[in-house]
Amino acid sequence: MPSDILSTLHERSVLVTGANGFLGQYVCDSLRAAGAVLLTPGRSDLDLSKQAEVEAYFTANTPEFVVHLAAECGGIGANLENPGRYLYANALMGLMLIDASRRYGVEKFVLISTTCAYPKDAPIPLREETIWDGPPVGATGPYGLAKRLLHDALLAYKTQYNFNGVVLVPANLYGPGDHFQPDRSHVVPAMIRRYVDAKAEKHPFVINWGTGRPSREFLHARDAAEAITLALARHDDPNPVNLGTGVETPIAELAEHIAKHAEYEGELRWDTSKPDGQPRRCLDTSRAAVFGFQARTALSDGLKETISWYKKQIH
Repeated sequence: MPSDILSTLHERSVLVTGANGFLGQYVCDSLRAAGAVLLTPGRSDLDLSKQAEVEAYFTANTPEFVVHLAAECGGIGANLENPGRYLYANALMGLMLIDASRRYGVEKFVLISTTCAYPKDAPIPLREETIWDGPPVGATGPYGLAKRLLHDALLAYKTQYNFNGVVLVPANLYGPGDHFQPDRSHVVPAMIRRYVDAKAEKHPFVINWGTGRPSREFLHARDAAEAITLALARHDDPNPVNLGTGVETPIAELAEHIAKHAEYEGELRWDTSKPDGQPRRCLDTSRAAVFGFQARTALSDGLKETISWYKKQIH
């Protein structure tokens, strides 16, 4: 751990919302390595949608930093079923937490956003300044819109209150510990489960959603956690910063990689009646170099690690 990170975060209190979630576990490991004192309330300890609970928690614990990971989200199917819930819950939680952080003297607030906040037709690779060039659309549009509102809130709070907020926009996250439940999983864990299970059950083919033509960028959660720790210690700017590898992978190619690593030899089929989501997602990650971040994990290595982890969980 770099010495400036240790000197900045050592014995400083950091509230991590969503600490028990997939990314949260990696972030907590990274912050512990930096010597931070972690505040990690679960939902039963702190309901972020209830102002009285937020006020009471901040009064009792006075965090010096906040990393906001908690979110209501899911895969394409869950987004199609819950557009209102995802917009309302994420906007409400975020605004409540930002305002409490400002009023209780938090030194820095780090918001974890989403590439769903980008407009559909933004040029590839996605550059941060294009995020306001159009509305988020498609199945994930309401979720993206909620996150965009929080971007604007941190800019407004910087202007009016000189509140120190940071916005990080990670690529699609994956890794051991991800959500593999059918109603919650994103593309990588959903495919891993599908192909590992098909191998075990000797299915002759696997059906994937959509056409396979869209592309995405994938970032290991361990690398994302490192970036969050670096930004917490080194970065002071409310304008969004992309986090990723800069490598664009078609979904059909991802399926082939996962099938190979899962040792599945059957046929790959595509259900074109299902939605594809956004056509392309690949990030310009140059701005993250300002605080020294560069992703370490190659996709092939990360997929092997994640598939191995999943196999151990089901046996």
